[in-house]
Amino acid sequence: MDRARLPRRIRLSASGTVAELRQDELTEAGVMLTIDGVEQSHVETDDPGWLLHDYTLRIAAVLDALAGWSAERPWSVLHLGAGALTLPRWVEHRAGQRRLPPPEQTVLDFEPELMDFVLKHLPMRTRPRTVVADAAAALADGGELEGERHDAVVVDLFNGAHAPDQLTSATFCAHVARTVDDDGVLVMNLGDDPGLHFARPLIRRILHAAAGADPSRLLVTAPADVLAGATAGNLVVAALGEPVPTRAAEAVWAAGPHPGDVLTGDELRQWLGL
Repeated sequence: MDRARLPRRIRLSASGTVAELRQDELTEAGVMLTIDGVEQSHVETDDPGWLLHDYTLRIAAVLDALAGWSAERPWSVLHLGAGALTLPRWVEHRAGQRRLPPPEQTVLDFEPELMDFVLKHLPMRTRPRTVVADAAAALADGGELEGERHDAVVVDLFNGAHAPDQLTSATFCAHVARTVDDDGVLVMNLGDDPGLHFARPLIRRILHAAAGADPSRLLVTAPADVLAGATAGNLVVAALGEPVPTRAAEAVWAAGPHPGDVLTGDELRQWLGL
């Protein structure tokens, strides 16, 4: 993409906010998506495998270590929350590195214009299927995504305690969980303030809905000071249909970023206060 043609902007009809693609001066080929001036996503246009933000690096590490990448069929991934398609681009790139079939990706966002706007200026090799809907309604009985099952489901909807109740309820967690194949992985990005008064209760709901209340099937990775409740930041949560293999948890930790930590099993149970 020619960054000299930026910025590009559009007013989004669902929220009335302004989405803008602009140059990111931190890197030579970086482009930021902002919503009303607040950065939402970063794309490195000449290298989709390069990720800037801590939480995207942690999600990538989780998918690398815990997801069942297969050479036998295309990998099916559902993304709830779109942004500039940073993670769908990474999945497509990583599948190519692994010499796997191009993944079949579905991206949901509630803004009707956002995906066409992003893909017009930042195209992908394989255009994902796009669904315009509220995530809670789409996953509920009778919704657009009811009955679908995916190898991986990536949820990037939670900005913190002000997230809508319908996107953090036990019912929503259950509906997300049923969208994941039995041998698949559910990955969620959560933001929270010091004290973790939003994240801990939500992770408990995810534990019961997606991991059968078994903390050995759940993994949490985040910067060390965020896990300690000392600073605001993002936590990445992954749920499996079986206990998280020790080697996989170690791989997630080794991938960083550091300083950070990975919790599962008894350590996670203690952290959750169970």
